[in-house]
Amino acid sequence: MKFRIKILPFLILISLVSVFGYQIYSGFNFYKEQEARLEQDVMIAMKNADFREIYWRIDLIRLEAAVNRKSSSSEIKIDIPRLEDAIDIQNYFLKDLHQSVRQLKKPDFKVYCNLLQTELIDKGIMLETFTELIDIRDGRTIESVPSDISGVERSHYKQYTFPFDVDGIYAYRLNIKQPELFILKKMSGILTASFCLVILVVLSYVYLYKTILRQKTLDEIKSDFVNNMTHELKTPVSVAYAANDALLNYGMMNEPEKRVQYLQIMKQQLSHLTSLIEQILTMSVEERKNLKLNSEKINLSGLFESLKEQYLLSATKNVRIEVDVVPFDLTIESDLIHFRNVIGNLIENSIKYSGENVSIDLSAKISDGKISISVKDNGIGIPSHALSRIFDRFYRVSTGNIHDVKGYGLGLYYVKTIVGKMGGKITVKSTEGKGTEFIITYEN
Repeated sequence: MKFRIKILPFLILISLVSVFGYQIYSGFNFYKEQEARLEQDVMIAMKNADFREIYWRIDLIRLEAAVNRKSSSSEIKIDIPRLEDAIDIQNYFLKDLHQSVRQLKKPDFKVYCNLLQTELIDKGIMLETFTELIDIRDGRTIESVPSDISGVERSHYKQYTFPFDVDGIYAYRLNIKQPELFILKKMSGILTASFCLVILVVLSYVYLYKTILRQKTLDEIKSDFVNNMTHELKTPVSVAYAANDALLNYGMMNEPEKRVQYLQIMKQQLSHLTSLIEQILTMSVEERKNLKLNSEKINLSGLFESLKEQYLLSATKNVRIEVDVVPFDLTIESDLIHFRNVIGNLIENSIKYSGENVSIDLSAKISDGKISISVKDNGIGIPSHALSRIFDRFYRVSTGNIHDVKGYGLGLYYVKTIVGKMGGKITVKSTEGKGTEFIITYEN
């Protein structure tokens, strides 16, 4: 189990890196696909614009021929394919067509630029551009639109070149500013989805890892609980058995004082055993959400005095318990057995987690319609980091140099559960080395 827990963070890290790497790989491939698609669309737009410019010149030549009333032998007869079929025209056909029409009328670069912008807009490419007519042999710009491009930072533009003449001398060059931003914008949906997926996977893995760690902690706590519980249940049985054995086998029945002493020991141990069993059973009942409480009026002065006598009688330390209830006849509505166990549990903890001289103040008062009950001691206190966990089931605070404190972490969980069932609230104040105060409040 420990080996699996140690290797788990490594496996989770590998999984996260793999998922993240796959998302990056997929995103990069998709970006390349979109980049190729954009280049294809741009080249088709340049080819279509070139074809339309040729068609425009042919129309212009026919118009001029009709106006000048030339003979029919001088008319140019060229079959022009439909515009939508332009993308299927082979490059060599366009070049030949250029050559034929160029003999009659030179290309109009500005018309081409206007037609190209129309084609780009039709394909949804609305970016900042400028177009050049260049000499391929030396890269010289013959003409450009706009005409003044001296201040343009060419490093921000990507170039798309379309040669158009049969001799391979001239070409149109379209410059598009930062097309990668256009591609990323088109990818924004899938990028957002991928990012959300990665975040979701990371959160899922983190939650899974924390859950496993909690399960590991719970498993260790349960293991400690079983060990402690076994010892706790075994001790009173062993003591009671030894006292009973002494009475039966060593003639203690003829010594009244010894007999009473041993019987009292048996009674205390059996009482302790009953208390332990009752807490365990109460936890089981509480988990099934059907714990039943028998509410009755409880006189706090009488209850506190009774508990004071009980713990002073059984104490193995020098214990002082002060009772202060204002008013003296203050009562609350609660289940007597469980409420007695709650206060008794707090007193017992005060004795356990104190030195040899124990001072406990039991007090109760009513203020602003609320009954406040306090159990305050001069014990070793509770570390600040443990205050938020002391009411957790099975949790036990480390006692430092005090090694003889027994228990299995159900006492305060039981206290909080019962107080909550009774409609109350319990809080704790503590300073290490100075003591602890538990405060229970009820609405009157």
